[in-house]
Amino acid sequence: MPTSFYDVVVLGANLEPLTCAALLAGRGLRVLVLGQGTLAPSYTVDGVDVGRLESTFAGLQSPWVQGVLEELALNQDVRQHMPHRENPFQLLLPRRRLDLWKDAQRWAQELSREAPEVASQAADVSRTLREIEKELDALAGSSLAWPPESFAERQRFSAATASQRFDRQGHGWASWSQLPRLHPLRGAFDASLPFFGGLLSRQHSDATRARLHAHLLGGVAEPTGGWMWLQQALVSRIRAWGSDVRASDRTEVILPQGRHGHVLRLSRSDEEIGCMQVVHGTAVNELSLLLSDRAALASLFDRFGEPRPRAYRCAVHLLVDRRCVPEALEPLGLIVRGEETPRPSAFLVRTRSVGDTRALFTLHRLVDDHLIDTASSPLRFVREDALDALGTVVPFLDRHIRWIDSPHDGLPPRRWRNDTELPCSDPWARGPHTMPAVYEYPMKRALGVCALPSRTPVRGVFLCNDQVAPGWGFEGAFLAAASTARIVSSLYRRQTWLRKGSWARRGL
Repeated sequence: MPTSFYDVVVLGANLEPLTCAALLAGRGLRVLVLGQGTLAPSYTVDGVDVGRLESTFAGLQSPWVQGVLEELALNQDVRQHMPHRENPFQLLLPRRRLDLWKDAQRWAQELSREAPEVASQAADVSRTLREIEKELDALAGSSLAWPPESFAERQRFSAATASQRFDRQGHGWASWSQLPRLHPLRGAFDASLPFFGGLLSRQHSDATRARLHAHLLGGVAEPTGGWMWLQQALVSRIRAWGSDVRASDRTEVILPQGRHGHVLRLSRSDEEIGCMQVVHGTAVNELSLLLSDRAALASLFDRFGEPRPRAYRCAVHLLVDRRCVPEALEPLGLIVRGEETPRPSAFLVRTRSVGDTRALFTLHRLVDDHLIDTASSPLRFVREDALDALGTVVPFLDRHIRWIDSPHDGLPPRRWRNDTELPCSDPWARGPHTMPAVYEYPMKRALGVCALPSRTPVRGVFLCNDQVAPGWGFEGAFLAAASTARIVSSLYRRQTWLRKGSWARRGL
């Protein structure tokens, strides 16, 4: 027998499920969030807090993101945690360095200085990207379902997007195609896509490509405290509205009870929890392991295809002396190598001051799936490639490194000078198996933004993860959370009406 009962149980503590849980809790539902094995967003090495993955916000100005933050009363908190100084996002090429300024005039001057041969074409592309951004922003006021699933939702979506320059699959105007195919500026913008979206560059549609490129020109920011701060802010909102978060618990099995909801059995304590709806926030293949009938998702994969991992995200951290950081290096940038090839390799580099004398470099990259075997030796090439890439930007880097670490390569943190091992606060959550995957989706819908649906074939079970709207990255996370919260909360409209009725205010 269940020992407690909730309206909704949310599985996972990533951005999508936490945002969905906060929206549902704010609308009066009793919500329980289970961590489901989600790793902590940061850990400590030698007294320095280190983030596992990137926490850059591209698209913070989006109406969808702003609408969710306003509903959660987080707008002011986000502004306070954003850096006050205006730092552009940098493209660090072998022979060029471009600052992506928000101001169109300053961006035009940057193009004239670093890429005069294509300055006119690049200015036209940038102008068109800003126009497309305004056109897509207009869809935010139409209350569309992302992705549209029912007949009525598809009809409304088709009517709202009829005036767009993209078709239903997102094909249309191709961003930066006006530049030569092997031009380094075009390759750099394409290489940035996997870091700000949930798809590889070749999987993006024209609509998602243009949207992310417009976000880059509109500004990329990182809040003070990174993803850990945002996670704590969402958890505090959930608890403030009377719901609960159990970050260390996870579900072992979901037992459907027909019209009476579901029973979830926890793995550690065998506690049983009852609920009416379940929102799954991790990868869909993990959901199939939780269902008593694992063939229940077969119809979902038959219709939309099964996502397959094609690359993995990893990070390398270097603590260095502050005096070695070039003054022209901005806090966020993209190091592009092999610019003469159609698919250049890229590293997202983040610079953060640690005290007055030290700085922390964090380099993020993608590792192809064929290079990873969790049963083999550690991924030693990850650190070597990161050092080579950063060495092209920071001169005499090896003289100023204090320690180096990567939580995903299977190697321990090491002090640079005497090559000794350093302790870390989370040694059991390391290795190639901790790298988030970037999936390939056989089918994409809604302008190429969405892949998997929010509704599953299992009654009362919904998806709200990074596989729902991977095309828009950070913005897509809020889009998926808002769409799933709208579907789930619509099932409780009658209960909400009863709660708000005049009789609800009368005492016994």
